[in-house]
Amino acid sequence: MVVNNSDLQETDQVAEVGNLLARSALYQVLSTCYLFPEEKKLSVLEGEDFNELVDKIKGCYTEGDSLTAMLESLKNVQEFYSTADIEKLQRIYNRIVGHTISKDCPLYEGQYGAAHVFQQVQDLADIQGFYRAFGLDISEEEKERCDHISVELEFLQFLLYKQAYAIENHGNEEAEICLDAQKKFLKEHAGKWIPLFALLFGRKSIDGFYFAISEVMKEFIKLEMDLLGVQTETFTESDLNQDVVAGAPDECLSCASSVDEMGDN
Repeated sequence: MVVNNSDLQETDQVAEVGNLLARSALYQVLSTCYLFPEEKKLSVLEGEDFNELVDKIKGCYTEGDSLTAMLESLKNVQEFYSTADIEKLQRIYNRIVGHTISKDCPLYEGQYGAAHVFQQVQDLADIQGFYRAFGLDISEEEKERCDHISVELEFLQFLLYKQAYAIENHGNEEAEICLDAQKKFLKEHAGKWIPLFALLFGRKSIDGFYFAISEVMKEFIKLEMDLLGVQTETFTESDLNQDVVAGAPDECLSCASSVDEMGDN
């Protein structure tokens, strides 16, 4: 029997693209779950599409405790949501995050590890630089800061989707650009604070739907970093900076934009 190498390569490519799209979809699900809960947004947790995502995500990582825990938590997320009342979820969400920037589990990277306001502004500028490099800007609809957990997760979702598209349509060079951006963004930003955020969010949630979401997030970010070989110094609770919390989001974004545009001048 003669094995056609081109057929094998095509099969490998289809599998790789499938894995990239599954990981991308899970980033999108988590991004949605950290926004104020609305039925239309959370419909991503319903039906066969979500079940298929759970099945596909199994094949993206090496078997181990983290994968097992994440899959179990994904099942819990769906079960809790299937019996949830949206108004109750909204009350719980508001209790967890508050109506201003939470001091217990802030949704913004800038509240983690920033020694002073200037450092926070520099970090915001760097994050915006990642987005602009791929032609992205913050949605006017959600009106969140660029360092909001949902925005950062959506950026990683975009990079994975763009990588899958590049493999199918443009080749390895463009796909590598997306992969390198993922690694760098995890190392310099998302991977440093999201593990602590997931821990704090779960603690404040106590149990139920949002606790299950935090458990998925905790294991997923670990699996992603292991998969990509990313190592970085993660923040601990002593790095949670409550002194900077008072900074107004719009002012921070404005300052960050100015710093980004000025560059080294």
